[in-house]
Amino acid sequence: MDAARRFIDCYWTDSYATLNEDMRDAKTALQEWAQARKGTPVYKLVHREGPDHAPRFVVQVTVKDQEPLTGEGGSKREAEQDAAKKMLAKVLTP
Repeated sequence: MDAARRFIDCYWTDSYATLNEDMRDAKTALQEWAQARKGTPVYKLVHREGPDHAPRFVVQVTVKDQEPLTGEGGSKREAEQDAAKKMLAKVLTP
């Protein structure tokens, strides 16, 4: 038992220390926040540029009673995550 305890302390203590942090991605967190207020985020592709091997996407997220915000990324998913992260920062800041 002592060997198991030392192993866990050595290799898992740091991982367990971060379990209290929000482990959801930004889109999931925004979805839950919006649904609690009777709404749903809407994502819209605003712009795509660049070659097929290195595209850049701009996505707009709209949430009820909030000004739309945009996010950018190398994929639509990255751009949506960026937009969601920005919207969460806006709506969760007092």
